[in-house]
Amino acid sequence: MKEIGEQFKEKREEIGITIEEVSNDLSKDVLLIENLESGNHKVFKDILELKDMIRIYSKYLGLDDEKLLEELDDFLFEKTSKINLDDIKERLKEEQEKKNDEKKIRTPYTLEIENKKNLTLIVILFIIVVILIVFYVLLKNVFL
Repeated sequence: MKEIGEQFKEKREEIGITIEEVSNDLSKDVLLIENLESGNHKVFKDILELKDMIRIYSKYLGLDDEKLLEELDDFLFEKTSKINLDDIKERLKEEQEKKNDEKKIRTPYTLEIENKKNLTLIVILFIIVVILIVFYVLLKNVFL
């Protein structure tokens, strides 16, 4: 990642523009550009934002954006391929437990389905009660 940032910085200095000018032209924060040039990828919200910034900045400077994105992919692969498989499994297990602990999202659609299920259950119970009452009355009349 540092190599990508160095390429940006060298090209920007070669052209003779300041980070402030880049910031104004691209409507990006100065700190974001400085971090990109120093190779600090952690300030970006996610990989998509980082890739988007690399694409925009490389085109702005006249660099090959596809080549730089390939370098980023290589960096990301190198970084993530060093993660232990057991750690990945543990993380997946934690995420699954977290999902199970979260409450179900209730939308008007899911509430409507729940209400229909509840109504069906109530109707079935009512029918059973009516049948029991009828049997009770019939049996009472038979034995009297």
